[in-house]
Amino acid sequence: MTTPGSFRLYALALLFAVQALLATAVYAAGLEVEIERVGAQSGRLTVFVYDSAQAWDGSGEALRMQRVYPDGSDRLLVRFDGLAPGRYGVVVLHDKDGNRRFDVGPLGIPRDDYGFSNNPVVFSRPRFERIAFVLPAAGMRIRVRMR
Repeated sequence: MTTPGSFRLYALALLFAVQALLATAVYAAGLEVEIERVGAQSGRLTVFVYDSAQAWDGSGEALRMQRVYPDGSDRLLVRFDGLAPGRYGVVVLHDKDGNRRFDVGPLGIPRDDYGFSNNPVVFSRPRFERIAFVLPAAGMRIRVRMR
């Protein structure tokens, strides 16, 4: 038998559950990363999403990471769901030979391909501010051009 008190408790619990679901839907944004100029059709590409300069500088880890494999085209699309609106930076590394390392030559010149959000022209690792962008609550698509 249901008492008026237990009905109110059930209704209150249901209200909180609905609010939690709505809050998640409102604050979860999707980020699509379109990778352009995929050259070699071998190895794998790893896409990293950073949410702070500290993580980017090595004091932390990437917030998210996904791997994708070349499919014969020069473009690939990777999607990250459930991100909070805010400031992020994206890095894409293409391990062309599949040795699970980012290869550089004797002078530090990369042998594997790479790309950053905002597509800055770089001669060394850019600062987080150069690759950072603001992800709105509605989500967005960015393009990362491989070099």
